[in-house]
Amino acid sequence: MARIIILVAAAAASLFQSVTCQCTAVPDKTYDYIVIGSGAGGIPVADRLSEAGHSVLLLEKGPPSSGRWNGTMKPAWLQGTNLTRFDVPGLFNQIWRDSNGVACEDTGVMAGCVLGGGVAVNSALWWKPPSRDWDVNFPEGWKSTDMKGPVEKVFGRIPGTDTPSQDGIRYNQQGFERISEGLNAAGFKQVTPNVQSEEKNMTYGHSTFFIQHAERHGPLRTYLETAAARPKFTLWTNTMARRVVRTGGRITGVQLDCRNGAGHNGTVNVTPGTGRVIVSAGTMGTAKVLFRSGIGRTDQLNVVKNSALDGATMISQDQWINLPVGYNLNDHVGTDIQVAHPDIRFYDFYAAYDTPIQSDVDAYLANRTGMLTTVAPNLGPIIWTQVTPSDGITRSIQWQARIEGRTNTSMTITQYLGTGTISRGRLDITPTLNTRVITAPYLRNATDKEAVVQGIEHMRGVLNGVANLTWVTPTKEQNTTAFVDSIPAALSSRNSNHWVGSCTIGTKDGREPGGNAVVDLNTKVYGTENLFVVDASIFPGITTGNPSAAIVAVAERAAERILALK
Repeated sequence: MARIIILVAAAAASLFQSVTCQCTAVPDKTYDYIVIGSGAGGIPVADRLSEAGHSVLLLEKGPPSSGRWNGTMKPAWLQGTNLTRFDVPGLFNQIWRDSNGVACEDTGVMAGCVLGGGVAVNSALWWKPPSRDWDVNFPEGWKSTDMKGPVEKVFGRIPGTDTPSQDGIRYNQQGFERISEGLNAAGFKQVTPNVQSEEKNMTYGHSTFFIQHAERHGPLRTYLETAAARPKFTLWTNTMARRVVRTGGRITGVQLDCRNGAGHNGTVNVTPGTGRVIVSAGTMGTAKVLFRSGIGRTDQLNVVKNSALDGATMISQDQWINLPVGYNLNDHVGTDIQVAHPDIRFYDFYAAYDTPIQSDVDAYLANRTGMLTTVAPNLGPIIWTQVTPSDGITRSIQWQARIEGRTNTSMTITQYLGTGTISRGRLDITPTLNTRVITAPYLRNATDKEAVVQGIEHMRGVLNGVANLTWVTPTKEQNTTAFVDSIPAALSSRNSNHWVGSCTIGTKDGREPGGNAVVDLNTKVYGTENLFVVDASIFPGITTGNPSAAIVAVAERAAERILALK
Protein backbone atom coordinates (compact mmCIF):
# COMPACT_ATOMS: atom_id res chain seq x y z
CA MET A 1 0.00 0.00 0.00
CA ALA A 2 2.82 2.44 0.82
CA ARG A 3 4.37 1.87 -2.60
CA ILE A 4 1.07 2.61 -4.34
CA ILE A 5 0.68 5.87 -2.42
CA ILE A 6 4.22 6.94 -3.32
CA LEU A 7 3.63 6.18 -7.00
CA VAL A 8 0.37 8.13 -7.04
CA ALA A 9 1.97 11.10 -5.28
CA ALA A 10 4.80 11.07 -7.82
CA ALA A 11 2.29 10.92 -10.65
CA ALA A 12 0.41 13.89 -9.19
CA ALA A 13 3.62 15.92 -8.97
CA SER A 14 4.55 15.15 -12.57
CA LEU A 15 1.05 16.04 -13.78
CA PHE A 16 1.35 19.53 -12.33
CA GLN A 17 5.03 20.14 -12.97
CA SER A 18 4.56 22.07 -16.19
CA VAL A 19 1.14 23.64 -15.70
CA THR A 20 1.11 25.66 -12.50
CA CYS A 21 3.74 28.33 -13.07
CA GLN A 22 2.91 29.98 -16.41
CA CYS A 23 0.70 29.81 -19.47
CA THR A 24 1.77 27.01 -21.78
CA ALA A 25 1.09 26.55 -25.48
CA VAL A 26 -0.88 23.43 -26.35
CA PRO A 27 1.54 20.69 -27.44
CA ASP A 28 1.35 19.05 -30.85
CA LYS A 29 -0.46 15.98 -29.58
CA THR A 30 -3.95 14.52 -29.91
CA TYR A 31 -6.08 12.64 -27.40
CA ASP A 32 -8.68 9.91 -27.78
CA TYR A 33 -10.86 11.67 -25.24
CA ILE A 34 -10.89 15.22 -23.93
CA VAL A 35 -12.97 15.61 -20.77
CA ILE A 36 -14.00 19.16 -19.84
CA GLY A 37 -14.47 19.53 -16.09
CA SER A 38 -13.03 17.64 -13.12
CA GLY A 39 -16.05 17.23 -10.88
CA ALA A 40 -18.21 14.28 -9.83
CA GLY A 41 -18.88 13.44 -13.47
CA GLY A 42 -15.60 14.31 -15.16
CA ILE A 43 -13.12 12.56 -12.86
CA PRO A 44 -14.86 9.14 -12.86
CA VAL A 45 -15.57 9.11 -16.60
CA ALA A 46 -11.95 10.11 -17.33
CA ASP A 47 -10.74 7.30 -15.09
CA ARG A 48 -12.93 4.68 -16.75
CA LEU A 49 -11.92 5.78 -20.26
CA SER A 50 -8.22 5.72 -19.37
CA GLU A 51 -8.69 2.33 -17.73
CA ALA A 52 -9.87 1.06 -21.12
CA GLY A 53 -6.51 2.02 -22.61
CA HIS A 54 -7.43 5.33 -24.24
CA SER A 55 -5.40 8.53 -24.06
CA VAL A 56 -7.39 10.97 -21.95
CA LEU A 57 -6.94 14.68 -21.26
CA LEU A 58 -8.85 16.03 -18.26
CA LEU A 59 -9.32 19.81 -18.16
CA GLU A 60 -10.06 21.90 -15.06
CA LYS A 61 -10.42 25.66 -15.35
CA GLY A 62 -9.55 26.26 -11.70
CA PRO A 63 -6.43 25.60 -9.62
CA PRO A 64 -5.57 22.49 -7.57
CA SER A 65 -7.58 22.00 -4.38
CA SER A 66 -6.55 19.16 -2.08
CA GLY A 67 -3.00 19.00 -0.83
CA ARG A 68 -2.77 15.56 -2.42
CA TRP A 69 -2.89 17.36 -5.79
CA ASN A 70 -0.53 20.21 -4.90
CA GLY A 71 -3.19 22.57 -3.65
CA THR A 72 -1.93 25.48 -1.55
CA MET A 73 -5.00 27.26 -0.13
CA LYS A 74 -4.92 26.85 3.64
CA PRO A 75 -5.02 28.67 6.99
CA ALA A 76 -1.79 29.34 8.88
CA TRP A 77 -2.22 26.36 11.21
CA LEU A 78 -2.02 23.95 8.27
CA GLN A 79 1.27 25.36 6.98
CA GLY A 80 3.91 22.65 6.92
CA THR A 81 1.32 19.91 6.31
CA ASN A 82 0.09 18.44 3.03
CA LEU A 83 -3.46 19.49 3.92
CA THR A 84 -5.46 22.43 2.57
CA ARG A 85 -8.76 24.06 3.47
CA PHE A 86 -10.47 21.47 1.25
CA ASP A 87 -9.14 18.48 3.19
CA VAL A 88 -10.15 19.19 6.81
CA PRO A 89 -13.84 18.44 7.57
CA GLY A 90 -14.14 21.21 10.16
CA LEU A 91 -13.24 23.78 7.50
CA PHE A 92 -15.72 22.67 4.81
CA ASN A 93 -18.37 25.25 5.65
CA GLN A 94 -15.86 28.12 5.43
CA ILE A 95 -16.57 28.21 1.68
CA TRP A 96 -19.76 30.16 2.48
CA ARG A 97 -17.77 32.82 4.35
CA ASP A 98 -14.77 33.06 2.04
CA SER A 99 -14.96 31.66 -1.48
CA ASN A 100 -12.38 33.96 -3.06
CA GLY A 101 -10.30 32.02 -5.57
CA VAL A 102 -12.53 28.97 -5.13
CA ALA A 103 -16.00 29.82 -6.44
CA CYS A 104 -16.71 30.17 -10.14
CA GLU A 105 -17.06 33.78 -11.21
CA ASP A 106 -19.27 33.11 -14.22
CA THR A 107 -22.16 30.93 -13.05
CA GLY A 108 -24.49 33.23 -11.10
CA VAL A 109 -24.76 30.63 -8.32
CA MET A 110 -22.20 28.97 -6.09
CA ALA A 111 -20.03 26.44 -7.93
CA GLY A 112 -16.51 25.22 -7.25
CA CYS A 113 -13.92 26.20 -9.86
CA VAL A 114 -11.07 24.13 -8.46
CA LEU A 115 -9.85 20.60 -9.10
CA GLY A 116 -12.73 18.37 -8.05
CA GLY A 117 -15.45 20.96 -8.62
CA GLY A 118 -18.37 20.34 -6.29
CA VAL A 119 -16.80 17.31 -4.62
CA ALA A 120 -13.89 19.53 -3.53
CA VAL A 121 -16.03 22.24 -1.92
CA ASN A 122 -19.23 20.59 -0.71
CA SER A 123 -19.99 19.01 2.67
CA ALA A 124 -18.92 15.53 1.46
CA LEU A 125 -22.39 14.11 2.12
CA TRP A 126 -22.60 10.69 0.49
CA TRP A 127 -25.96 8.98 0.01
CA LYS A 128 -26.64 5.79 -1.93
CA PRO A 129 -29.52 6.77 -4.26
CA PRO A 130 -32.74 4.85 -3.66
CA SER A 131 -34.35 3.05 -6.61
CA ARG A 132 -37.07 5.67 -6.74
CA ASP A 133 -34.61 8.36 -7.87
CA TRP A 134 -33.84 6.41 -11.05
CA ASP A 135 -37.31 5.00 -11.67
CA VAL A 136 -39.18 8.29 -11.32
CA ASN A 137 -36.71 10.50 -13.16
CA PHE A 138 -34.66 8.60 -15.72
CA PRO A 139 -35.51 7.04 -19.11
CA GLU A 140 -35.28 3.38 -20.13
CA GLY A 141 -31.72 2.12 -19.96
CA TRP A 142 -31.14 4.25 -16.87
CA LYS A 143 -33.66 2.76 -14.43
CA SER A 144 -32.74 1.27 -11.06
CA THR A 145 -32.16 -2.18 -12.57
CA ASP A 146 -29.68 -0.63 -15.03
CA MET A 147 -28.03 1.48 -12.35
CA LYS A 148 -27.59 -1.24 -9.73
CA GLY A 149 -24.18 -2.27 -11.06
CA PRO A 150 -22.79 1.26 -11.42
CA VAL A 151 -24.04 2.22 -7.94
CA GLU A 152 -22.39 -0.83 -6.40
CA LYS A 153 -19.12 -0.01 -8.19
CA VAL A 154 -19.22 3.52 -6.79
CA PHE A 155 -19.85 2.41 -3.22
CA GLY A 156 -17.28 -0.33 -3.54
CA ARG A 157 -14.68 2.36 -4.16
CA ILE A 158 -16.15 5.06 -1.91
CA PRO A 159 -18.14 3.40 0.89
CA GLY A 160 -18.41 6.50 3.04
CA THR A 161 -18.50 6.76 6.82
CA ASP A 162 -20.73 8.16 9.57
CA THR A 163 -17.84 8.30 12.08
CA PRO A 164 -15.13 10.53 10.54
CA SER A 165 -13.01 10.79 13.72
CA GLN A 166 -10.33 8.12 13.98
CA ASP A 167 -11.34 7.36 17.57
CA GLY A 168 -14.86 6.41 16.48
CA ILE A 169 -16.45 9.17 18.55
CA ARG A 170 -19.16 11.44 17.17
CA TYR A 171 -18.64 14.80 18.84
CA ASN A 172 -21.25 17.26 20.16
CA GLN A 173 -24.26 15.06 19.53
CA GLN A 174 -26.68 16.99 21.73
CA GLY A 175 -28.61 18.25 18.72
CA PHE A 176 -28.90 14.79 17.21
CA GLU A 177 -30.05 13.37 20.52
CA ARG A 178 -32.73 15.97 21.16
CA ILE A 179 -34.20 15.80 17.64
CA SER A 180 -34.11 11.98 17.79
CA GLU A 181 -36.35 12.07 20.89
CA GLY A 182 -39.16 13.58 18.82
CA LEU A 183 -38.53 11.30 15.86
CA ASN A 184 -38.60 8.14 17.98
CA ALA A 185 -41.79 9.19 19.74
CA ALA A 186 -43.43 9.83 16.36
CA GLY A 187 -42.62 6.35 15.06
CA PHE A 188 -39.54 7.10 12.94
CA LYS A 189 -36.99 4.31 12.49
CA GLN A 190 -33.26 4.92 12.93
CA VAL A 191 -31.29 3.41 10.04
CA THR A 192 -27.75 3.20 8.74
CA PRO A 193 -28.55 5.20 5.60
CA ASN A 194 -26.28 3.55 3.03
CA VAL A 195 -27.05 0.06 4.31
CA GLN A 196 -30.82 0.57 4.36
CA SER A 197 -30.74 2.89 1.37
CA GLU A 198 -34.25 2.05 0.14
CA GLU A 199 -35.84 3.12 3.44
CA LYS A 200 -36.50 6.75 2.73
CA ASN A 201 -39.75 7.40 4.56
CA MET A 202 -40.22 7.88 8.31
CA THR A 203 -36.52 7.14 8.84
CA TYR A 204 -33.47 9.00 10.11
CA GLY A 205 -29.78 8.41 10.66
CA HIS A 206 -26.35 9.87 11.15
CA SER A 207 -24.87 11.86 8.28
CA THR A 208 -22.69 9.81 5.94
CA PHE A 209 -19.63 11.37 4.29
CA PHE A 210 -17.00 10.47 1.69
CA ILE A 211 -14.30 10.99 4.31
CA GLN A 212 -11.40 8.68 5.08
CA HIS A 213 -8.68 9.10 7.74
CA ALA A 214 -10.64 12.21 8.77
CA GLU A 215 -9.82 13.90 5.44
CA ARG A 216 -11.84 14.62 2.30
CA HIS A 217 -11.76 11.50 0.17
CA GLY A 218 -14.24 10.68 -2.60
CA PRO A 219 -13.43 10.90 -6.34
CA LEU A 220 -10.28 12.96 -5.71
CA ARG A 221 -8.76 10.13 -3.69
CA THR A 222 -10.03 7.17 -5.74
CA TYR A 223 -10.89 7.71 -9.40
CA LEU A 224 -8.35 10.50 -9.89
CA GLU A 225 -5.56 8.58 -8.21
CA THR A 226 -6.00 5.51 -10.39
CA ALA A 227 -6.25 7.64 -13.51
CA ALA A 228 -3.13 9.62 -12.59
CA ALA A 229 -1.09 6.43 -12.31
CA ARG A 230 -1.69 5.61 -16.00
CA PRO A 231 0.81 6.88 -18.60
CA LYS A 232 -1.86 7.88 -21.13
CA PHE A 233 -3.75 10.13 -18.70
CA THR A 234 -3.05 13.88 -18.59
CA LEU A 235 -4.49 16.57 -16.31
CA TRP A 236 -4.34 20.30 -17.00
CA THR A 237 -5.56 22.72 -14.32
CA ASN A 238 -6.08 26.49 -14.69
CA THR A 239 -7.24 25.72 -18.23
CA MET A 240 -10.71 26.79 -19.36
CA ALA A 241 -12.50 25.19 -22.28
CA ARG A 242 -13.79 28.14 -24.26
CA ARG A 243 -15.68 26.10 -26.85
CA VAL A 244 -15.51 22.87 -28.79
CA VAL A 245 -14.18 23.24 -32.33
CA ARG A 246 -16.49 21.60 -34.82
CA THR A 247 -17.56 21.35 -38.42
CA GLY A 248 -21.21 20.41 -38.45
CA GLY A 249 -21.59 17.55 -35.99
CA ARG A 250 -17.93 16.50 -35.97
CA ILE A 251 -15.85 17.89 -33.11
CA THR A 252 -12.14 18.09 -33.84
CA GLY A 253 -10.88 19.72 -30.66
CA VAL A 254 -11.34 22.20 -27.83
CA GLN A 255 -10.26 25.84 -27.79
CA LEU A 256 -8.60 26.70 -24.47
CA ASP A 257 -7.96 29.82 -22.44
CA CYS A 258 -5.19 29.94 -19.84
CA ARG A 259 -6.35 31.18 -16.40
CA ASN A 260 -4.69 32.47 -13.23
CA GLY A 261 -1.45 33.03 -15.10
CA ALA A 262 -1.12 29.27 -15.57
CA GLY A 263 -2.58 26.44 -17.60
CA HIS A 264 -2.74 26.04 -21.38
CA ASN A 265 -3.67 28.27 -24.31
CA GLY A 266 -4.58 27.27 -27.83
CA THR A 267 -6.58 24.48 -29.44
CA VAL A 268 -6.08 20.88 -28.38
CA ASN A 269 -7.29 18.23 -30.83
CA VAL A 270 -8.84 14.81 -30.53
CA THR A 271 -7.55 11.77 -32.39
CA PRO A 272 -8.66 12.20 -36.04
CA GLY A 273 -11.64 10.05 -36.96
CA THR A 274 -12.17 8.40 -33.58
CA GLY A 275 -11.59 11.06 -30.91
CA ARG A 276 -14.39 12.28 -28.66
CA VAL A 277 -15.09 15.20 -26.34
CA ILE A 278 -17.04 14.86 -23.09
CA VAL A 279 -18.37 17.96 -21.35
CA SER A 280 -18.59 17.52 -17.56
CA ALA A 281 -18.49 21.13 -16.41
CA GLY A 282 -21.61 20.99 -14.24
CA THR A 283 -25.15 22.14 -14.80
CA MET A 284 -24.12 25.78 -15.28
CA GLY A 285 -20.71 25.30 -16.87
CA THR A 286 -21.73 22.66 -19.39
CA ALA A 287 -24.54 24.83 -20.69
CA LYS A 288 -22.06 27.68 -21.17
CA VAL A 289 -19.64 25.52 -23.17
CA LEU A 290 -22.49 24.38 -25.41
CA PHE A 291 -23.83 27.90 -25.95
CA ARG A 292 -20.36 29.14 -26.92
CA SER A 293 -20.06 26.19 -29.29
CA GLY A 294 -23.23 27.12 -31.19
CA ILE A 295 -25.47 24.58 -29.45
CA GLY A 296 -28.68 25.82 -27.84
CA ARG A 297 -31.82 27.78 -28.59
CA THR A 298 -31.46 30.62 -31.06
CA ASP A 299 -32.11 33.39 -28.54
CA GLN A 300 -29.12 32.27 -26.45
CA LEU A 301 -26.85 31.70 -29.42
CA ASN A 302 -27.60 35.22 -30.64
CA VAL A 303 -26.44 36.53 -27.26
CA VAL A 304 -23.11 34.78 -27.79
CA LYS A 305 -22.95 35.93 -31.42
CA ASN A 306 -23.46 39.55 -30.35
CA SER A 307 -20.98 39.40 -27.47
CA ALA A 308 -17.72 41.33 -27.54
CA LEU A 309 -15.74 38.25 -26.53
CA ASP A 310 -17.10 35.59 -28.89
CA GLY A 311 -18.94 37.43 -31.63
CA ALA A 312 -16.12 37.60 -34.17
CA THR A 313 -15.07 33.98 -33.77
CA MET A 314 -18.35 32.14 -33.18
CA ILE A 315 -19.24 29.26 -35.47
CA SER A 316 -21.38 30.37 -38.41
CA GLN A 317 -25.15 30.42 -37.94
CA ASP A 318 -25.76 27.78 -40.60
CA GLN A 319 -24.01 25.29 -38.30
CA TRP A 320 -25.91 26.09 -35.13
CA ILE A 321 -27.62 23.13 -33.44
CA ASN A 322 -31.00 24.11 -32.02
CA LEU A 323 -31.39 22.25 -28.72
CA PRO A 324 -33.15 23.17 -25.43
CA VAL A 325 -29.95 23.80 -23.45
CA GLY A 326 -30.75 25.56 -20.18
CA TYR A 327 -34.31 24.29 -19.87
CA ASN A 328 -35.59 21.72 -17.32
CA LEU A 329 -33.40 23.37 -14.67
CA ASN A 330 -34.02 21.89 -11.23
CA ASP A 331 -32.78 22.17 -7.65
CA HIS A 332 -34.03 21.03 -4.27
CA VAL A 333 -36.55 23.51 -2.93
CA GLY A 334 -34.90 24.54 0.32
CA THR A 335 -37.01 25.67 3.27
CA ASP A 336 -35.36 26.33 6.64
CA ILE A 337 -37.06 25.82 9.95
CA GLN A 338 -35.26 26.63 13.18
CA VAL A 339 -35.60 25.37 16.73
CA ALA A 340 -33.71 25.93 19.97
CA HIS A 341 -32.97 23.76 22.99
CA PRO A 342 -30.93 24.49 26.14
CA ASP A 343 -28.79 21.35 25.62
CA ILE A 344 -27.51 22.45 22.20
CA ARG A 345 -24.04 23.98 22.01
CA PHE A 346 -22.72 25.80 18.94
CA TYR A 347 -19.12 25.15 17.93
CA ASP A 348 -17.60 28.03 15.97
CA PHE A 349 -16.19 26.25 12.92
CA TYR A 350 -15.84 29.60 11.15
CA ALA A 351 -13.42 30.86 13.81
CA ALA A 352 -11.50 27.59 13.45
CA TYR A 353 -10.10 28.85 10.17
CA ASP A 354 -8.01 31.71 11.58
CA THR A 355 -8.28 31.35 15.37
CA PRO A 356 -8.88 27.69 16.19
CA ILE A 357 -8.87 26.15 19.66
CA GLN A 358 -5.32 24.85 20.00
CA SER A 359 -6.28 21.59 21.69
CA ASP A 360 -8.60 20.82 18.77
CA VAL A 361 -5.82 21.56 16.27
CA ASP A 362 -3.45 19.31 18.19
CA ALA A 363 -5.96 16.45 18.31
CA TYR A 364 -6.63 16.72 14.61
CA LEU A 365 -3.05 17.02 13.40
CA ALA A 366 -1.63 14.38 15.73
CA ASN A 367 -4.40 11.79 15.74
CA ARG A 368 -7.15 12.86 13.30
CA THR A 369 -9.58 13.05 16.19
CA GLY A 370 -11.74 15.71 17.81
CA MET A 371 -14.11 18.43 16.67
CA LEU A 372 -12.20 19.31 13.50
CA THR A 373 -12.97 15.84 12.13
CA THR A 374 -16.63 16.87 12.28
CA VAL A 375 -18.07 18.27 9.07
CA ALA A 376 -19.04 21.85 9.78
CA PRO A 377 -21.46 22.89 11.12
CA ASN A 378 -22.11 19.56 12.85
CA LEU A 379 -24.64 18.00 10.50
CA GLY A 380 -27.32 15.59 11.66
CA PRO A 381 -29.63 13.96 12.04
CA ILE A 382 -30.66 13.43 8.43
CA ILE A 383 -34.36 12.60 8.15
CA TRP A 384 -36.49 11.22 5.31
CA THR A 385 -40.21 11.58 4.77
CA GLN A 386 -42.59 11.38 1.82
CA VAL A 387 -45.77 13.33 1.14
CA THR A 388 -48.45 12.97 -1.52
CA PRO A 389 -50.33 16.19 -2.28
CA SER A 390 -53.60 16.48 -4.20
CA ASP A 391 -52.12 15.60 -7.62
CA GLY A 392 -51.37 12.08 -6.35
CA ILE A 393 -47.63 12.33 -7.10
CA THR A 394 -45.45 11.38 -4.13
CA ARG A 395 -42.62 13.77 -3.26
CA SER A 396 -39.53 12.62 -1.40
CA ILE A 397 -38.17 14.93 1.29
CA GLN A 398 -34.76 14.92 2.94
CA TRP A 399 -34.32 16.99 6.11
CA GLN A 400 -30.83 18.08 7.08
CA ALA A 401 -30.22 19.41 10.59
CA ARG A 402 -27.19 21.43 11.60
CA ILE A 403 -26.13 23.26 14.75
CA GLU A 404 -26.22 26.91 13.78
CA GLY A 405 -28.87 29.58 13.86
CA ARG A 406 -29.83 32.81 15.51
CA THR A 407 -28.49 31.81 18.93
CA ASN A 408 -25.84 29.43 20.30
CA THR A 409 -28.57 26.96 21.26
CA SER A 410 -30.28 26.89 17.86
CA MET A 411 -30.53 24.24 15.15
CA THR A 412 -31.48 24.92 11.56
CA ILE A 413 -33.28 22.07 9.81
CA THR A 414 -33.54 22.41 6.05
CA GLN A 415 -36.32 20.70 4.16
CA TYR A 416 -35.12 19.58 0.70
CA LEU A 417 -38.06 18.81 -1.56
CA GLY A 418 -36.76 16.22 -4.01
CA THR A 419 -37.83 13.38 -6.27
CA GLY A 420 -41.32 13.85 -7.67
CA THR A 421 -41.29 17.64 -7.93
CA ILE A 422 -42.95 19.15 -10.98
CA SER A 423 -41.57 22.70 -11.06
CA ARG A 424 -38.71 23.52 -13.43
CA GLY A 425 -36.71 26.63 -14.30
CA ARG A 426 -34.30 27.86 -16.91
CA LEU A 427 -30.81 29.30 -17.15
CA ASP A 428 -29.44 31.57 -19.85
CA ILE A 429 -26.22 33.34 -20.83
CA THR A 430 -25.51 37.05 -20.50
CA PRO A 431 -23.69 39.35 -22.96
CA THR A 432 -20.59 38.98 -20.75
CA LEU A 433 -20.94 35.20 -21.21
CA ASN A 434 -21.88 34.39 -17.64
CA THR A 435 -24.62 31.85 -17.03
CA ARG A 436 -27.42 32.75 -14.65
CA VAL A 437 -30.77 31.40 -13.45
CA ILE A 438 -33.34 33.35 -15.41
CA THR A 439 -36.33 31.36 -14.09
CA ALA A 440 -35.99 29.90 -10.59
CA PRO A 441 -37.34 26.32 -10.37
CA TYR A 442 -39.03 26.78 -7.02
CA LEU A 443 -42.73 26.16 -6.25
CA ARG A 444 -43.91 27.05 -9.76
CA ASN A 445 -46.40 24.23 -9.40
CA ALA A 446 -49.15 24.56 -6.78
CA THR A 447 -48.87 20.96 -5.61
CA ASP A 448 -45.12 21.31 -5.05
CA LYS A 449 -45.96 24.09 -2.62
CA GLU A 450 -48.67 21.90 -1.11
CA ALA A 451 -46.03 19.21 -0.52
CA VAL A 452 -43.71 21.67 1.24
CA VAL A 453 -46.53 22.76 3.55
CA GLN A 454 -47.56 19.16 4.30
CA GLY A 455 -44.00 18.21 5.11
CA ILE A 456 -43.38 21.11 7.46
CA GLU A 457 -46.73 20.67 9.19
CA HIS A 458 -45.82 17.05 9.89
CA MET A 459 -42.34 17.92 11.17
CA ARG A 460 -43.75 20.62 13.46
CA GLY A 461 -45.91 17.99 15.11
CA VAL A 462 -42.96 15.63 15.46
CA LEU A 463 -40.66 18.18 17.08
CA ASN A 464 -43.36 19.49 19.40
CA GLY A 465 -42.85 16.22 21.27
CA VAL A 466 -39.33 17.22 22.38
CA ALA A 467 -39.29 18.52 25.96
CA ASN A 468 -37.97 22.09 26.39
CA LEU A 469 -37.70 22.65 22.63
CA THR A 470 -38.77 26.09 21.45
CA TRP A 471 -39.57 27.33 17.95
CA VAL A 472 -37.53 30.12 16.43
CA THR A 473 -39.02 30.04 12.93
CA PRO A 474 -41.80 29.56 12.22
CA THR A 475 -42.97 30.83 15.54
CA LYS A 476 -45.19 28.53 17.56
CA GLU A 477 -48.25 30.61 16.71
CA GLN A 478 -47.51 31.06 12.97
CA ASN A 479 -49.64 29.22 10.42
CA THR A 480 -47.52 26.84 8.28
CA THR A 481 -48.96 28.01 4.95
CA ALA A 482 -48.39 31.63 5.93
CA PHE A 483 -44.82 30.76 6.91
CA VAL A 484 -44.12 29.08 3.55
CA ASP A 485 -45.73 32.01 1.73
CA SER A 486 -43.49 34.44 3.61
CA ILE A 487 -40.34 32.97 2.01
CA PRO A 488 -39.91 34.12 -1.61
CA ALA A 489 -39.55 31.36 -4.20
CA ALA A 490 -36.26 32.89 -5.27
CA LEU A 491 -32.56 32.07 -5.38
CA SER A 492 -31.80 34.24 -2.37
CA SER A 493 -34.07 32.23 -0.08
CA ARG A 494 -34.67 28.78 -1.61
CA ASN A 495 -31.37 27.86 -3.29
CA SER A 496 -29.99 24.47 -2.17
CA ASN A 497 -27.22 24.58 -4.78
CA HIS A 498 -27.91 21.05 -6.02
CA TRP A 499 -28.42 22.07 -9.64
CA VAL A 500 -29.39 19.51 -12.28
CA GLY A 501 -31.18 19.28 -15.59
CA SER A 502 -29.95 21.91 -18.07
CA CYS A 503 -28.94 19.33 -20.73
CA THR A 504 -31.54 16.63 -20.20
CA ILE A 505 -31.12 13.03 -21.30
CA GLY A 506 -33.99 11.44 -23.23
CA THR A 507 -35.31 9.91 -26.43
CA LYS A 508 -37.15 13.00 -27.67
CA ASP A 509 -34.59 14.85 -29.80
CA GLY A 510 -34.74 18.50 -28.80
CA ARG A 511 -34.23 19.62 -32.40
CA GLU A 512 -37.64 18.20 -33.30
CA PRO A 513 -41.10 19.65 -32.50
CA GLY A 514 -42.03 18.57 -29.00
CA GLY A 515 -38.50 17.34 -28.28
CA ASN A 516 -37.13 18.12 -24.83
CA ALA A 517 -33.78 16.26 -24.69
CA VAL A 518 -30.28 17.58 -25.31
CA VAL A 519 -28.48 14.22 -25.15
CA ASP A 520 -29.52 10.73 -26.21
CA LEU A 521 -29.43 7.59 -24.11
CA ASN A 522 -25.68 7.27 -24.73
CA THR A 523 -25.24 10.86 -23.44
CA LYS A 524 -24.30 12.00 -26.97
CA VAL A 525 -25.46 15.51 -27.87
CA TYR A 526 -28.16 15.35 -30.53
CA GLY A 527 -26.91 16.59 -33.89
CA THR A 528 -23.29 15.69 -33.16
CA GLU A 529 -21.14 12.65 -33.91
CA ASN A 530 -18.69 12.69 -31.04
CA LEU A 531 -19.76 15.16 -28.35
CA PHE A 532 -21.09 13.86 -25.02
CA VAL A 533 -22.31 15.32 -21.71
CA VAL A 534 -21.68 13.47 -18.44
CA ASP A 535 -22.65 15.35 -15.29
CA ALA A 536 -25.68 16.50 -13.30
CA SER A 537 -26.93 18.58 -16.22
CA ILE A 538 -28.35 15.45 -17.90
CA PHE A 539 -30.56 14.53 -14.91
CA PRO A 540 -34.25 14.74 -15.89
CA GLY A 541 -35.19 15.52 -12.27
CA ILE A 542 -33.77 16.14 -8.84
CA THR A 543 -32.76 13.31 -6.51
CA THR A 544 -34.02 12.55 -3.00
CA GLY A 545 -30.89 13.94 -1.35
CA ASN A 546 -27.58 15.56 -2.25
CA PRO A 547 -26.78 14.25 -5.76
CA SER A 548 -23.00 13.68 -5.58
CA ALA A 549 -23.10 9.87 -5.46
CA ALA A 550 -25.78 9.75 -8.15
CA ILE A 551 -23.57 11.84 -10.45
CA VAL A 552 -20.64 9.44 -9.98
CA ALA A 553 -22.94 6.50 -10.72
CA VAL A 554 -24.16 8.26 -13.86
CA ALA A 555 -20.54 8.69 -14.92
CA GLU A 556 -19.94 4.96 -14.43
CA ARG A 557 -23.00 4.12 -16.53
CA ALA A 558 -22.15 6.69 -19.20
CA ALA A 559 -18.62 5.33 -19.53
CA GLU A 560 -20.05 1.86 -20.15
CA ARG A 561 -22.30 3.13 -22.91
CA ILE A 562 -19.73 5.41 -24.53
CA LEU A 563 -17.08 2.68 -24.61
CA ALA A 564 -19.60 0.32 -26.24
CA LEU A 565 -20.18 2.71 -29.16
CA LYS A 566 -18.34 2.02 -32.41
